[in-house]
Amino acid sequence: MKQYKLFVVFLVCALIYCVLPALAPSDEVTEMWARLYKQADTLKQKYEIMQNIVEMHDRDISPLLIDALDELIQQSLYLDRKEKAILNDLKIMVVKKLGDLRAANAAEYIFTVVIEADDPQLKSEALIALGEIGAAEYARDISLILRNLTLCRGEDVRADEAVAYGCVLALAKLKDPIGYLPAFFTTTAGFSRKIKDEAERALVTMTDDPSEILAGLVKNESSFDMKLEGLKAENRSNAPSEKKTAVATIALNEGLINKSADKDEETVLRELRRLAMQMIIDLGNAENRTIPLLEDVLYLNNDESEKVFAIEALRSISGEEAAGALARFLGYQNDRQQSGVSIGDNRVVLATIKALGSVQSRVGYEELLRSKYAGYPAIVAREADKALKSLSE
Repeated sequence: MKQYKLFVVFLVCALIYCVLPALAPSDEVTEMWARLYKQADTLKQKYEIMQNIVEMHDRDISPLLIDALDELIQQSLYLDRKEKAILNDLKIMVVKKLGDLRAANAAEYIFTVVIEADDPQLKSEALIALGEIGAAEYARDISLILRNLTLCRGEDVRADEAVAYGCVLALAKLKDPIGYLPAFFTTTAGFSRKIKDEAERALVTMTDDPSEILAGLVKNESSFDMKLEGLKAENRSNAPSEKKTAVATIALNEGLINKSADKDEETVLRELRRLAMQMIIDLGNAENRTIPLLEDVLYLNNDESEKVFAIEALRSISGEEAAGALARFLGYQNDRQQSGVSIGDNRVVLATIKALGSVQSRVGYEELLRSKYAGYPAIVAREADKALKSLSE
């Protein structure tokens, strides 16, 4: 009989809310639903009533939702499996609505759900809600949860994925730099493409300038792969161009001073150097302190494409010091040519000559002249002639 009366009250209240909302102010409607929710005897009834409450687009229902969540947090003991499932769904409904309403005063209760939830979907929704309400005081805790997931994954892959996804979305909303590195490591920790993509988007929006964070990572991280990923993240970021160039210079130095243990590591170091040089070329604002590093690349190995990257980077810097590095390298090639050492297809010497012709410095004039008579194929002599003319104009 009591349940029947409650059902009748429910129908009447639903009619008032859905058909005649103008008959009562919003605060009275909220109070009505609060009374109805408190009078419900079972979790199923509370769930059905809450379904109607969350349809209301009124911030005045926030206190009702917070009280309901507080009650639900205390209610997890002594429930059978079916009741626990309903309780779980009810908590998800409430935390999602609190997030939608940006109910900042609910942060403590929602974070309690994050800590105590056994269900990964509930934990994920609570994390997302913390981001939605701007609960910056929990950014460190969320970062720690995500960091631990990237370091140690459990056997339940779907559960870890759900929680990691909630952490990433929350940190993206909170925009606290403390979450940057955990989100960064999420992109390399073997999570699904969905989570990796979200983490990469979060990195771009979390902070406008992650250069200091990434410079430290590129310099101090022991893994060559992580150094490369850190440079890629800096390149994708919204950091000022001069900051990007500074990180690229650090990465280039790391690519030179570290020694590979096998071919895989050498490939990564080569990619690190190439990306660093490509950034230097594209940004076009490198300082002279980068020149010695680029000059080292010219004599590093027999990879012609890498040498061309270094030549183009020196060309982009221009000036007397860059011209001096190019002139020394052209002299080195001229010496080899005259001593009878084969230099392949002459791509590198042609790139060096063209670069010297464009930097507008006569530092390389003598070596350009020498290259005309060093025994190269005719195409090299023609390019040397063009470069000499451009320096004489």
